[in-house]
Amino acid sequence: MPAKNALMVQVILAFAQGCGGADLEDDACEWFYERYYPWIDQKKTNARAMGTSAQEVWDQHGKDFLDRFKLLGQRAAATGSPIQAKTLEEEALAVEQASESDCPWCPLQP
Repeated sequence: MPAKNALMVQVILAFAQGCGGADLEDDACEWFYERYYPWIDQKKTNARAMGTSAQEVWDQHGKDFLDRFKLLGQRAAATGSPIQAKTLEEEALAVEQASESDCPWCPLQP
Protein backbone atom coordinates (compact mmCIF):
# COMPACT_ATOMS: atom_id res chain seq x y z
CA MET A 1 0.00 0.00 0.00
CA PRO A 2 1.43 3.42 -0.92
CA ALA A 3 2.49 5.69 1.96
CA LYS A 4 0.02 8.41 2.94
CA ASN A 5 2.58 11.22 2.50
CA ALA A 6 3.52 9.96 -0.97
CA LEU A 7 -0.13 9.97 -1.97
CA MET A 8 -0.55 13.52 -0.67
CA VAL A 9 2.34 14.59 -2.90
CA GLN A 10 0.55 13.02 -5.88
CA VAL A 11 -2.70 14.78 -4.91
CA ILE A 12 -0.96 18.15 -4.64
CA LEU A 13 0.82 17.65 -7.95
CA ALA A 14 -2.41 16.80 -9.79
CA PHE A 15 -4.15 19.79 -8.22
CA ALA A 16 -1.24 22.08 -9.16
CA GLN A 17 -1.27 20.79 -12.74
CA GLY A 18 -4.92 21.76 -12.92
CA CYS A 19 -4.20 25.18 -11.42
CA GLY A 20 -1.65 25.97 -14.11
CA GLY A 21 -0.09 29.32 -13.25
CA ALA A 22 -2.69 30.39 -10.71
CA ASP A 23 -1.47 31.28 -7.24
CA LEU A 24 -3.14 30.13 -4.02
CA GLU A 25 -3.63 32.17 -0.91
CA ASP A 26 -2.15 30.63 2.24
CA ASP A 27 -5.59 29.97 3.72
CA ALA A 28 -6.56 28.06 0.55
CA CYS A 29 -3.48 25.86 0.95
CA GLU A 30 -4.39 25.21 4.56
CA TRP A 31 -7.99 24.38 3.65
CA PHE A 32 -6.84 21.94 0.96
CA TYR A 33 -4.48 20.14 3.32
CA GLU A 34 -7.03 19.93 6.13
CA ARG A 35 -9.66 18.57 3.75
CA TYR A 36 -7.66 15.98 1.86
CA TYR A 37 -4.81 14.77 4.05
CA PRO A 38 -7.16 13.00 6.51
CA TRP A 39 -9.26 11.74 3.57
CA ILE A 40 -6.40 9.60 2.22
CA ASP A 41 -6.57 6.99 4.99
CA GLN A 42 -10.10 7.57 6.29
CA LYS A 43 -12.04 4.32 6.06
CA LYS A 44 -15.44 4.78 4.44
CA THR A 45 -18.41 2.98 5.93
CA ASN A 46 -20.77 3.14 2.95
CA ALA A 47 -21.71 -0.18 1.38
CA ARG A 48 -19.76 0.35 -1.85
CA ALA A 49 -16.47 1.27 -0.14
CA MET A 50 -16.84 -1.68 2.25
CA GLY A 51 -14.75 -0.13 5.02
CA THR A 52 -11.76 0.73 2.84
CA SER A 53 -9.90 4.01 2.45
CA ALA A 54 -8.70 5.76 -0.68
CA GLN A 55 -5.19 4.70 0.31
CA GLU A 56 -6.19 1.04 0.31
CA VAL A 57 -7.70 1.20 -3.19
CA TRP A 58 -5.20 3.63 -4.70
CA ASP A 59 -3.69 1.03 -7.03
CA GLN A 60 -7.10 0.48 -8.64
CA HIS A 61 -8.61 3.99 -8.40
CA GLY A 62 -5.74 6.43 -7.94
CA LYS A 63 -5.86 7.72 -11.52
CA ASP A 64 -9.55 8.55 -11.07
CA PHE A 65 -8.80 10.36 -7.81
CA LEU A 66 -5.99 12.34 -9.43
CA ASP A 67 -8.16 13.27 -12.41
CA ARG A 68 -10.66 14.79 -9.98
CA PHE A 69 -7.92 16.80 -8.25
CA LYS A 70 -6.73 18.09 -11.61
CA LEU A 71 -10.31 19.08 -12.44
CA LEU A 72 -10.58 20.83 -9.09
CA GLY A 73 -7.45 22.81 -9.88
CA GLN A 74 -8.81 23.80 -13.29
CA ARG A 75 -12.13 24.91 -11.85
CA ALA A 76 -10.52 26.86 -9.03
CA ALA A 77 -8.02 28.56 -11.36
CA ALA A 78 -10.83 29.57 -13.71
CA THR A 79 -12.21 31.79 -10.92
CA GLY A 80 -9.06 33.92 -10.92
CA SER A 81 -5.72 34.19 -9.21
CA PRO A 82 -4.91 34.03 -6.40
CA ILE A 83 -7.32 31.25 -5.47
CA GLN A 84 -9.03 31.99 -2.18
CA ALA A 85 -10.06 29.41 0.41
CA LYS A 86 -13.79 30.10 0.03
CA THR A 87 -13.57 29.68 -3.74
CA LEU A 88 -11.51 26.52 -3.40
CA GLU A 89 -14.02 25.05 -0.96
CA GLU A 90 -16.94 25.86 -3.27
CA GLU A 91 -15.22 24.30 -6.28
CA ALA A 92 -14.12 21.26 -4.27
CA LEU A 93 -17.66 20.63 -3.06
CA ALA A 94 -18.95 20.96 -6.63
CA VAL A 95 -16.43 18.40 -7.90
CA GLU A 96 -17.12 16.09 -4.96
CA GLN A 97 -20.89 16.31 -5.41
CA ALA A 98 -20.57 15.54 -9.11
CA SER A 99 -18.31 12.59 -8.28
CA GLU A 100 -20.18 11.32 -5.24
CA SER A 101 -22.46 8.92 -7.09
CA ASP A 102 -19.58 7.10 -8.79
CA CYS A 103 -16.92 7.37 -6.08
CA PRO A 104 -17.66 5.75 -2.73
CA TRP A 105 -14.42 7.23 -1.30
CA CYS A 106 -15.49 10.83 -1.95
CA PRO A 107 -15.01 13.01 1.14
CA LEU A 108 -18.77 13.59 1.18
CA GLN A 109 -19.44 9.86 1.57
CA PRO A 110 -19.70 8.36 5.06
